[in-house]
Amino acid sequence: MSYTGKWIHIDLSTGKHIIGDTDKALLEKYIGGKGLGFALLEQMAPSPEPFGPDNPMIFVNGPFTGTRIQTSARTSLVTRSPLTGSIHDSHCGGHFGPALKRAGYDYLIITGKSEKPVYIYLTDEKIEIKDASNFWGKGIFFTNDGLLKLHSGNNPSVATIGPAGENLSKIACIGVEKYRQFGRGGVGAVMGSKNLKAIVVDGNDPIKYYDEEKFMELNRLLTKDIVNHEKIKFRRQKGTMMWIRMGQEDYNFLPTKNFQKCQFDGYEGITSETCRRVLNWKDTGCYSCGIMCAKLARWDGHELEGPEYETTAFLGSGCEISDCKDVALANIICDDLGLDTISAGITCSFAMECYDKGLLEDWEGLELEWGNAPAQREFLKLMVYKKGIGKIFSDGTRDASRIIGKGSEEFAINTFGMEISGVNIKGCLTMGVAMAVADFASHTRLWLTEGQMGPDFKIEDIPLAVLEGLDEINTRNCLVICDFVPYGFDRLVPILNAATGFNHTPESLMEIGARITNLARRYNLRNGRKHTDDIIPERFFKEESVSGFMKGKILSKDFFKGLIRKYYALRGWNEKGEPTEEVLKKYGL
Repeated sequence: MSYTGKWIHIDLSTGKHIIGDTDKALLEKYIGGKGLGFALLEQMAPSPEPFGPDNPMIFVNGPFTGTRIQTSARTSLVTRSPLTGSIHDSHCGGHFGPALKRAGYDYLIITGKSEKPVYIYLTDEKIEIKDASNFWGKGIFFTNDGLLKLHSGNNPSVATIGPAGENLSKIACIGVEKYRQFGRGGVGAVMGSKNLKAIVVDGNDPIKYYDEEKFMELNRLLTKDIVNHEKIKFRRQKGTMMWIRMGQEDYNFLPTKNFQKCQFDGYEGITSETCRRVLNWKDTGCYSCGIMCAKLARWDGHELEGPEYETTAFLGSGCEISDCKDVALANIICDDLGLDTISAGITCSFAMECYDKGLLEDWEGLELEWGNAPAQREFLKLMVYKKGIGKIFSDGTRDASRIIGKGSEEFAINTFGMEISGVNIKGCLTMGVAMAVADFASHTRLWLTEGQMGPDFKIEDIPLAVLEGLDEINTRNCLVICDFVPYGFDRLVPILNAATGFNHTPESLMEIGARITNLARRYNLRNGRKHTDDIIPERFFKEESVSGFMKGKILSKDFFKGLIRKYYALRGWNEKGEPTEEVLKKYGL
């Protein structure tokens, strides 16, 4: 099997660890990644405080992680989010997942809290908790480079937090190898709450397969098709930044001016074409990936991998900043100090709107006007260190709007506390429904635009499309492969079975996705979520939609709730969005 068969649990409070055998029945039921992590979290911590020592951080690989299959770099992190209070999964590329598997583990659990700053050094031969005092207070770039000097090894990978995580910002991320992130939900703050600065993972254990010959042959064919796929060629050329032009010109959903608009007059300054020219982009990618959507930028003495689409949509058009150099500089601040660029960008645009409306009397000399890039960069630093005006906004838009009041709640763009993904709902109702009902409003939950669905797609089809889309993405996040692989389960199932010895079918994989949806729903309802939270920000019910099904109309809240109720019914949930006993039994829950 392509699993290692082992897991490790490190308790930072005691400094002790336990190594155990991976439950094969759980693997078959959840595969790995998100699903396995969710099942483990529910078993271990039914209701932990997000910053409590008993809230586990579970780094979980999938069956493909570290293998030769395309996009097999990814791994999942599961915990309870301090931003939403919900069960939460975050995913990251780079080399961390493969290094963890080659160290001999399917997953790593971290609980407890150290009395002083520490980092974990984990290899196929060593398990050490080491002093991190020299790195505490330092940025992600410095820490990454410093730890790699101390631990050269085979091919080590470093996951670390910056000052944002140390200061428990609810929108703090974890940086991996500088430019990759476990980005959303405040996972960096969970790590900071444990006084854990970094994790260094390295290993040299070989990965085994149930049927290696068949796996390699199927993977050879898949690799050939992926590398030559027209969509992949386009993505390799443009990166995720292709969505700037497409969102502006084709689909009319580019978030602009804190979602007040769906088009940005200055968008040409932040397109992929402009970035390639101005930032001197070079194509790069994750471990074992021929898609190479990532772009290494070097300009004016600066270096960055990026910027990506949603970073640019929120630090750029969302704040009416039209120079890709300014976006990239803000991106560097977030990557180094450890802020999620999506939540940070939306929080910046929210603050700019508060400034524009005069909702706070004292901005301490900060002129946070639309388009003011230097002020934006200063504001990001104030958020990280919770200084002055930055302290109000350091935990995202929901907490900030509760402090500010004065109607700011209506343009605090979040669902259940998490800032939404990079599609203006005024231009895409389908994404609005998905963001309302998903376990949280991430771009990794669903990416469905009406323009992509074709001319026969109707408004009444939205609930079923959302249901099927969420379940499919859930399962992909158990396989822990990139969303950009352009093939369905019919193509992936034979490779999965060759790697693991399982006898899955496309239908059984979709069932796993539905099982995870119901598990997450039950967990979140137990921990404070209500069906009334399945809603989108108030702005989208008060301003005219500009494209899609609702073009030229103001979305009715009653109509939107009707779509949500239809989604519940298709799930077999009751009117309060609760999975029934019959549904839970159906999925073995």
